[in-house]
Amino acid sequence: SKCPAALHGWDSGGGSMQQALLSSVLDSEESKNVAVVHKTNQGYSGKDLWRLKQENPELFGGAAGASSQQANAPGAAKPPPGYQAVAGSPEWLYNVDRNSYLNRESGQYFFRDTATNEFCPLRQGEDISSMLSVRGDAAASVGRNGMASKHVIINDLHRAAASMKLDLSHHDSPAAMFAVYDSHFGGSSVAEAAAKGLHGRLLPRLAAYRSSWEDDRLEAALAESIEVLAREVGTEQGVGVAVALLLGRRLTLAAASGSVCMLLDPESMGDRENDVVGNGPQPVTHCIDLAHHESHLGVLLTVQAVAKQLVPTRLDPLLRNHFAADRLKAACVAALGESRKSGAENALVAAALRLTWTQHDADAPASKRSRLDGSELSKVRCRHILLRHLGSQTVGERKQKPTRTQAEAEARMLEIFSEITRGAPAEFTAKCRTLSECDTALRGGDLAGDLGWLDRNPAKNKKVPASVVRAAFTLGAGQLSDIVSSERGIHLLLRVA
Repeated sequence: SKCPAALHGWDSGGGSMQQALLSSVLDSEESKNVAVVHKTNQGYSGKDLWRLKQENPELFGGAAGASSQQANAPGAAKPPPGYQAVAGSPEWLYNVDRNSYLNRESGQYFFRDTATNEFCPLRQGEDISSMLSVRGDAAASVGRNGMASKHVIINDLHRAAASMKLDLSHHDSPAAMFAVYDSHFGGSSVAEAAAKGLHGRLLPRLAAYRSSWEDDRLEAALAESIEVLAREVGTEQGVGVAVALLLGRRLTLAAASGSVCMLLDPESMGDRENDVVGNGPQPVTHCIDLAHHESHLGVLLTVQAVAKQLVPTRLDPLLRNHFAADRLKAACVAALGESRKSGAENALVAAALRLTWTQHDADAPASKRSRLDGSELSKVRCRHILLRHLGSQTVGERKQKPTRTQAEAEARMLEIFSEITRGAPAEFTAKCRTLSECDTALRGGDLAGDLGWLDRNPAKNKKVPASVVRAAFTLGAGQLSDIVSSERGIHLLLRVA
């Protein structure tokens, strides 16, 4: 088929719709944040659509490839919504909003790669959220010098991209990013700037190429984003960062300037071959296909001060039980606490994520599949222990104003958790009565710390923080929760019904 006149080259007179669209993209705030922008060749030396058909006839002569969206049946009289016929080439349709082209013969979609001016098949991402779940949490502790390291958790990159007017529909779901930033390199201001800026550099790169991504392309996009960020924040030492990027079955890790991405495998917790260690300012990257590594419980991201103090043989036993029980906040607090005991004085931070195959996946080994219970309770009943800290909101709790920091409250709650698990069932009641800083601790008998019946909808529990309600519905009857943070303080829950 003939190449549409509007696509054949860049029109030097009135300009083409592609030129106008490209200009609007390059002028956007998101693109201005990207240090390296691939300029379009004004003479247009890329592949025309007719050349694409000659070189890849399989894209046009029959069913569309598995990696592309399917359109209306060939010869359909009415174009799909948003698509209009291209003048002079009725077999081609164009969607201005999506910047995509549709070939009527094959029913396949294409986009123009602005880095190469080539037309590539447009991919539709696969959603495997029903099979693969991811959860993350983090903890931080201010250094003796007052500096603070940072952490960022973005649970839904598709939503984050949409807020920047970017489209990541060609990437798989779940899509999430977890990162820690070390204030040892450049101070607290650099760590904060990096925490606010990395996803702003990464997401436009992920959005730019809308076809299938190979592992090396993912690794390069993450490494380039970190390098650009380091130049922009103006630190010669680089940015101390550890990142985990999840896109469907693929987990891409990156670390720089002493930070570490530690893989936690229940079958070989002491095996550190797949860890990613940033030994210098240049990011070290590694992409993992989770379909071949389903035994991994998750990843611990941490910074140089923690990595130096804790050798893996000490860290693995410390974290194993917490990761297995999905207590990710407790795992982070435990890692930071051990680092302090070992003499760490700098700012500390750690983030933990756990990946779980939740139901049957035809591509996954049967011996390593896992399933969720699937029960949907509308109400549960919990008791809790509350420790307040300097940042807590006061809502009439008993006892004096707290003087401890959030990190100190979390560390103390981890100690309480350990004491309760070693003691008899009555130990929770005893600890609640003597230590909890909530008025519910004054209730009699086994009602000490009782929060009453909690509805699954957090909005219906006006006096209980939403994070506490969400945590309550992850528990089985008689189960202790992870350490839970809310605006009221630090909580430990026991589900009783």
